[in-house]
Amino acid sequence: MSPTTRFAISTLTSTITVTTILLVNRSRELARNMAHGFYILCLVLSVATLAAELLVISGRVSTQGFYGSLFHTLQYRAWIVVGVSIASTALLLHDWYGRPHSAALQTFTNSSFILQGLCLAVSFSFFDTEIGKLANDAIMRQFFLESGYAVWFMYSIMTLETLGALALFVPSMIIPVASVLAALMLGAIFTHYRNGDAFSDSLEALHLLIILVCILSISGLRPHNGQPKAAKLNYTR
Repeated sequence: MSPTTRFAISTLTSTITVTTILLVNRSRELARNMAHGFYILCLVLSVATLAAELLVISGRVSTQGFYGSLFHTLQYRAWIVVGVSIASTALLLHDWYGRPHSAALQTFTNSSFILQGLCLAVSFSFFDTEIGKLANDAIMRQFFLESGYAVWFMYSIMTLETLGALALFVPSMIIPVASVLAALMLGAIFTHYRNGDAFSDSLEALHLLIILVCILSISGLRPHNGQPKAAKLNYTR
């Protein structure tokens, strides 16, 4: 199975699984606990991925065999984050344009823990990426030069991504920062396309782009001050 096919199947499977669980649940208390649990899971997976990245860079862990598969899974946060992001966005869109879902489901999708968890996961993903770029500075310089970019442009992108990753922790900065980071991911995908690289080289950027678009969507669709825009009900965290 190709990396692209595996990515598509894993993303679809995760999205369907998360959506099914949310639709079946009827308990608001359980929904609140799941939202909080998602945030904690994002933190655990993000820290684990960062630790794995450092172990790989230090040469203590190989990216081949079992450890390679585990590292690859961690890079995509076991596809849980992207599944929750797509499912939450789709369900919020349904509440916005159609008949509102159950109170339990809205309690989950409207929870601040969902947006916070997504931002945390994306932030750490960019931290991982920048650490990897610095550890392979010569390779990255060559890639940017062969792609027709100057070396200073590479460091500018790295700086923007690092600052953006930090700014995602500031609620008032989420929308503008996510927009900039999404544009950078589009640029990365376009660069690989222009270079004639395999589409699998763009999967990490595509993964982040999907979550960033969902972050922007959720930021615009979720309630503010506990007041859902579609259902006009007061569901708090």
